[in-house]
Amino acid sequence: MKSPLGLPAELPVTDLAREAVQLLWYKRTQVVRMFMPVIALLALIDWLGGLYLDNQRPLLQGILLLASVGLSVLFATACHGFTLLPAEQQQARVLHGWGRLEFRYFIRAMQIGLIAGVVFGVAMFGLMLVLGGQGDSAIAAAMLALLPAVYLWGRLSVTLPELAIGRRTSLKRAWAMSRGNGSRLVLVVIVLPLLLTAPFLLLYWFDQLLLNYLAALGVYASTLISLVMLSLAYRFLLEFYEPAAAVAPAGEEAPGVSPDHHFDA
Repeated sequence: MKSPLGLPAELPVTDLAREAVQLLWYKRTQVVRMFMPVIALLALIDWLGGLYLDNQRPLLQGILLLASVGLSVLFATACHGFTLLPAEQQQARVLHGWGRLEFRYFIRAMQIGLIAGVVFGVAMFGLMLVLGGQGDSAIAAAMLALLPAVYLWGRLSVTLPELAIGRRTSLKRAWAMSRGNGSRLVLVVIVLPLLLTAPFLLLYWFDQLLLNYLAALGVYASTLISLVMLSLAYRFLLEFYEPAAAVAPAGEEAPGVSPDHHFDA
């Protein structure tokens, strides 16, 4: 994808990461008030899920899973809105009831995951036929099959912030908007989030109750940064793909665009 002047619209990944951290720090009072309660609650749910993982309590585990998914969608949509919408358009509280927006966000996330999963499965099957299905060959096939799957996942993920702010969008639009930035979006959506969460995931190795809870807190705090990065990546790409509909930075209005404007597929 190129700008109206013919310049390549290349995502500045490092700048996006820095801007995400700066935005969260600059608005730290609002961030703590808005997101820390739900982060603490999500960490508690994950901690309880791990506590009862080996017990024969499928009903409890199912309830915890549903609660985690439901709160995660509220968390993600509120984070995208916090980054992209003017202050008066943002959710006052992350913990609120599900509506059409949250349902659409969940369905779209499932669609992206399903597409990536199918591509991985097909690629894995084909590579195992060529390389063999045992030992190192199977590992190599799995690693190679991941490449197209994460590429699709990264490119299609730009549809999620757009849905989260109430704009009608499509996977086709996301594919067009992300053209030329697939590898950079893999960095934004997958690689950098993994690097951010890695230190906290290591805490699970000690298998101590307090450390497990602190690890979950750290993972969700890192997820907050990752969601802001994805939102900023979407805003950057939108400015090139559709300049008239560019989303203003948080707290500002986008010129010439009504906040409730909807894009057709």
